[in-house]
Amino acid sequence: MTTIDARVVRLHDLYLSGAIPGPAKHEVHPGLSRGSRENYLYFTLSPALNFQRNSPALWQSALDTYADVDTSFVFFPEDVVGRGPNATGSALLKHRLAIQTSRHPKIWYGLCETLNRAFSNDPREVLASANHDVERIVRLVQADRREEFPGLRGPKLSNYWLFILSQFTDAPLRNLAALSIIPDTHVIQATTYLGLTAHDSSPIVVERVWRETLLRLGLSPVVMHSALWRWSRNHFTPAV
Repeated sequence: MTTIDARVVRLHDLYLSGAIPGPAKHEVHPGLSRGSRENYLYFTLSPALNFQRNSPALWQSALDTYADVDTSFVFFPEDVVGRGPNATGSALLKHRLAIQTSRHPKIWYGLCETLNRAFSNDPREVLASANHDVERIVRLVQADRREEFPGLRGPKLSNYWLFILSQFTDAPLRNLAALSIIPDTHVIQATTYLGLTAHDSSPIVVERVWRETLLRLGLSPVVMHSALWRWSRNHFTPAV
């Protein structure tokens, strides 16, 4: 095992032991039953807008929107389609769940239309249509039915969505090793600090390096992503 590989394994083990502290609140949520349709909707629709923005702020906006009786309808595709795009857009903007007045409501409404038309208003049906296999689900939203999954169809958010489902729902996901490390700012910084990539490496390079490294070391991408993210936010302590 190389020195760098040993550092990766050490970081993985430190995270599992609880030695890397994380934020007290990040993906805040209403505490719904993990297996409920409502919980799957909350953790499917919200990630679709989590691109190039402050993630904790987005999740707080999602919770505020869900808790407001005037705006909570946006988390139910049948109600979104029933009320129409204008009412949906206004509700999304009220607590800044949407911060782009046109693009974000369009993404949310389009995804709700897909769930309403093709999947019985239930994200669990999307997963079941691909036999809960991560590789097949990613192919479904990124390629096979790409136009039907605005927001989630991108390579970052499709993997982020499944990562979130693996953490906050009871989704019986199979083939989790096919999940990609999500190359956000903290992951890129931690990857460079470990010595796996140069400081100016692109997200695509970072993703590829981690796919190869995790396969070689037999480590979970779900665990490793969380370890890298927390480690970067904790200023790369403890040392590895």
